[in-house]
Amino acid sequence: MSESLSVEISKLEKIRSSWLPAVEFLFGKPVSEAEFLGFELRADTQTPSTSFSDAEKPFSYTIQIPQKSLTNDVLLLADVMHELSHNIFPLGFRSHHNERKMTVLCEGAATYAAVVALRQVFGEDCVDEYLNVLREQAFSYYDAFSYVAVLLADDPAAIKKLREIHPFLQDVQKADFAAAEVNVDVKIKDILLMTFRA
Repeated sequence: MSESLSVEISKLEKIRSSWLPAVEFLFGKPVSEAEFLGFELRADTQTPSTSFSDAEKPFSYTIQIPQKSLTNDVLLLADVMHELSHNIFPLGFRSHHNERKMTVLCEGAATYAAVVALRQVFGEDCVDEYLNVLREQAFSYYDAFSYVAVLLADDPAAIKKLREIHPFLQDVQKADFAAAEVNVDVKIKDILLMTFRA
């Protein structure tokens, strides 16, 4: 590993370790099966993602960050927070997530965490700009964020409560809201449980 790559990876790991407690505060501890293996910088992609490559350890993952994110501190923080949040409750290796779906609730939670971090570090003007870009260029993420923001405005512990029933947030069903004593409008509940489509 070159020295510059080592410095970049170290920066990513510092962001992750600094913000993991905040993500846990919002959404609870990672599932016990989750194992973070490290970061990978990618020049061939524009979006962050998570890679699961070991069928023997289906919830071991690498976070892949676009190389271009390193040139923009706002984008870098948003990308790391988004993927960090997803991996509190990872989909897992292909054979494990074939029966699981990424829901609006999951994607909205990850985007919500990114917005919380941006607000803390860069302020409201940055958040407004970020949300405007999402609304214009990635509306499905903006929409998912909006529904999760409504859910958490009414009950800041809602996702933690749901994860007490299903640690993997993707597994939450409609009846789990009542069981977790999370009160939300039935229409919003239905939307949160829909399969997310980018």
